[in-house]
Amino acid sequence: MPTAAALLDRIGRPGDLSLGTARPEPLGRLPTGLAVLDEALGGGLPRGRIAELAGAPSTGRTGLACAIAAAATRAGETIAWVDPQDALEPEAAAAAGIALARLLWVRPRSVSDAFRAAEILLGAGGFGLVVLDVDAPRAGAGVWPRLARAAERTRSTLLVVALRREAGTFAALGLELGARRVRWSGGPGRLVLLEGIDARVTVARSRIGRPGQALVVRQACAAHLVPSEAGLATALVARAARVGLGPIGPGQELRPRGIHGALPNFCTGV
Repeated sequence: MPTAAALLDRIGRPGDLSLGTARPEPLGRLPTGLAVLDEALGGGLPRGRIAELAGAPSTGRTGLACAIAAAATRAGETIAWVDPQDALEPEAAAAAGIALARLLWVRPRSVSDAFRAAEILLGAGGFGLVVLDVDAPRAGAGVWPRLARAAERTRSTLLVVALRREAGTFAALGLELGARRVRWSGGPGRLVLLEGIDARVTVARSRIGRPGQALVVRQACAAHLVPSEAGLATALVARAARVGLGPIGPGQELRPRGIHGALPNFCTGV
């Protein structure tokens, strides 16, 4: 009984506490810089939460991640990019609009080290965005809850860029990229170059919004760049139009049901 009395004395005397009166803090948002995508997400990526950006290679996931990172640095945020495969090119990142002075580039030796580095960065605080770029995100069962707690404590957004979504219920947002059409330039007697790709972005999971919404994102490469996903990060034109907002079923063709707006360029070339 004395222990209970001491506890009550620490937390407040009888009558000072009541249930149901605390107001939850509004969830902050990290704008992506893409007006239509921000609208679909309710203002941007949720702060203090895990967001996943999943897609097969060459669907433009790195280009979209660079666009989000560029918007963050333009807004004055300090960001970190965890890159165990050493795939990020500083020149391409700068051309995509990322302010390198506000970027901490971390290159761990392995995927497991990358998860540990992301946890350390999130726990340190001070980063508006931490990008974890891993092709094989398989991790131990205890990793995702630790990352989720670290992000929530410091209000940092963790964007996991990977082949598949793996965080499960620990992710507040899940975006999936699927290639719709690859566009090539050139013709008879001319060098054929990758001109760009149109990709479908689907909100596959949203704990705080409505899943099932879809966008079509057009990413165009500069003619002199190597036709790779890294080249997409230095795109000259990138626009998206909101399309049908109903859920997209497997194998179902995505047909636009009216364009409601266009996104500004999210990657700029040299």
